[in-house]
Amino acid sequence: MNPEPSSSVLIGRQRLIAVQGFFKEEAISWLFVLKTLIAALIALWLAYRLELESPKTAVVTVFIVMQARTGMVLAKGFYRALGTIIGSGVALLLVAAFAQERVMFLIGLAIWVGMLTAGATIYRNFQSYAFVLAGYTACLVGLPAALDPNAAFDIAVTRLTEVLLGILVASTVSGLVFPLSMRELLLSAALKRFATFANSSGRALSFGVPIEEWGSLHLKAINEIVTLDSYRSVGIFDNPKTRQQNQTILRMSADLIAAASTLHVLNRHILRLNDSGMNVVREALDPLLATGVRLLQTHVSTSASQAKQLVTHIGEWQAEIQKHKSRIQTENTFSPEQQLAFDTAIMLLEQFLDEFRCYGRSHSALQDERIIEDDDRAPLIQHGRHATDFSQPLIAGLRTVLILGVMSVFWINSSWPTGVLALTIAVVVSALFSTAPNPAKMVFQMWQGIALSFAAAFVFQFMVLPNLHGFIQLTFGLIPFLAFAAYLMTRPKWGAIGVGFGLFFSTLAIPDNVTQFNYAGLLNSGIALLVSATIAALAFLTVMPMGNQLSRYRMMRALNRQLIIACLNPLPGLRPQFERDTRELLRQIAGMRGFNTAKDRAILTDALTIQELGSAVLELRTLLGQPHSLDATRLSSVQTAISALAQFYRHRNQRNLRALRQAFNNVIPQVFDQVLETKGKESTSNDRKIQIYLHLIHLQVQALPDLGRPADPSPEVNKEVAGYAA
Repeated sequence: MNPEPSSSVLIGRQRLIAVQGFFKEEAISWLFVLKTLIAALIALWLAYRLELESPKTAVVTVFIVMQARTGMVLAKGFYRALGTIIGSGVALLLVAAFAQERVMFLIGLAIWVGMLTAGATIYRNFQSYAFVLAGYTACLVGLPAALDPNAAFDIAVTRLTEVLLGILVASTVSGLVFPLSMRELLLSAALKRFATFANSSGRALSFGVPIEEWGSLHLKAINEIVTLDSYRSVGIFDNPKTRQQNQTILRMSADLIAAASTLHVLNRHILRLNDSGMNVVREALDPLLATGVRLLQTHVSTSASQAKQLVTHIGEWQAEIQKHKSRIQTENTFSPEQQLAFDTAIMLLEQFLDEFRCYGRSHSALQDERIIEDDDRAPLIQHGRHATDFSQPLIAGLRTVLILGVMSVFWINSSWPTGVLALTIAVVVSALFSTAPNPAKMVFQMWQGIALSFAAAFVFQFMVLPNLHGFIQLTFGLIPFLAFAAYLMTRPKWGAIGVGFGLFFSTLAIPDNVTQFNYAGLLNSGIALLVSATIAALAFLTVMPMGNQLSRYRMMRALNRQLIIACLNPLPGLRPQFERDTRELLRQIAGMRGFNTAKDRAILTDALTIQELGSAVLELRTLLGQPHSLDATRLSSVQTAISALAQFYRHRNQRNLRALRQAFNNVIPQVFDQVLETKGKESTSNDRKIQIYLHLIHLQVQALPDLGRPADPSPEVNKEVAGYAA
């Protein structure tokens, strides 16, 4: 036998892996800096050669579009071009309609920008970015054009040319100079998600994961699924295999969500089995569950082949469950309640393993570059749009309109020479960060970048530039500043500072074709930029700031509506919609302020309860649509109980809660009276499954806290949940 490696050897290996990871990350960062410099300088040279009016715009576009991965550059460039074209067209229409009426022009501009900013909050990824671009490009083109209507078309064409030049150069450099495809990132992220999900599944099957910790794992999983979808939407731009496997990736995410939903219900049930009254059931299941726990927690899925082996072993475990579940029931004498708990655990476990294997097969198809064609399962992922409460886009749009209005009034009444620049940048910043999780923080970081760029531009313009002659010397003079900005952009902590520095240093410092040294002009422009960013930051802090009580209240109302929809809407396509929309709403609620206090954690628990109830109701309604033996009276009682659940989540008050509990107290004996003594003989029939899902819903209904009086864990927590859901 080989001797075990010593602790010092293990520590050495860990340090070596850490060092390798550090240098790999730094190599990618410096490669990004190199590619950004090459693209920016080539774009600047071409802009000078083409004698464009504002060569700096091409450099600014490079800094906006350039990303670490080629697919990201192509995707962002595509949507930026689309947004710029649409925004320029709208700007020309507004100028044509209100050439002599600047107030009407500004009103029309405000409506357009507000609408597009609102639209950006409904979409994700670079689709959202296209909305933002189409909105604020109308300002970038429209405001200068409104001051000189006769030159409006020339201004729009020049702007479009400069932007498209920057996009073309950035895309070309990213694709030719050490290109980094999204494919590798997508595959590694998918493998990591598979391994994490397998480990979480093993923990759930062992002793169950406590609710608060489960909420954190659940949110992490939601964010990783969203990240995978963003990689997919970007990866189709730079890799033909990703384009061909688009449906496969969607299928994988769909299967993951389905398995995660069942695991959520199973985890809650296992936690209930830990109660003293169910020890017999728990002890009977332990040997069977131990096999799965060992498989899921000890099988390290660090490669696609290992993940595939795990799926094979899960299939073997499923066969073992089928073989041994009858023996377990024969060897144990369960009470009717214990028998129901056992049947529930077995049914949920079998359903979860079926869904886990589907997820594993679609994951293997992605890793093996196989294509999954459309099947009879409706897709659970709808890319692009996502669920939200209408108040969120409304707030974002109105905030941008307010900023544009305030800045316009100040500009018109003060005749501020750089008012157009201040107004434009304020609108740009407001629209750009309207979809950010913490917009005020991001704007403040950009403000810091603007301040640094102002100082650096002053040094460059009046100390460095006068000593430079020709483009080659200009290039060497710009490289330190542009490299500094690009490197900051690679650091997550300073990314917004780097963006602000790169964009506005280029705006303030890079000379036009005819160089002018204008102290007053630079000073006025720098002040205008700082004022505009300050106004935007104040707006984000004061006008319905992120995480305010009203927004969270509205989002919880939207989450409640999802359960009402699950109870009452037609079934076709309803489960995919419910799974997708509830997760998206929960992700947005978490992004507002997190779940750091007892009140916030109570909201998270309430949201998880809604997801569990909704999943159970949808399964129950599906079973009721299949052959079963319930007579009309019992079926009517079940429908009444489901309607009572919808009514409670429509108006959450103590009266409706009593009615809900009474409805389930009435229906449970009616459905169970003839079957509880069968000791699981019908556990595979639809009748038994109907009983199981009614049982799961009934347990959750009984656990709902009373509204209006103290309940565990604290009066404040339950009052908060009731207030958000009312």
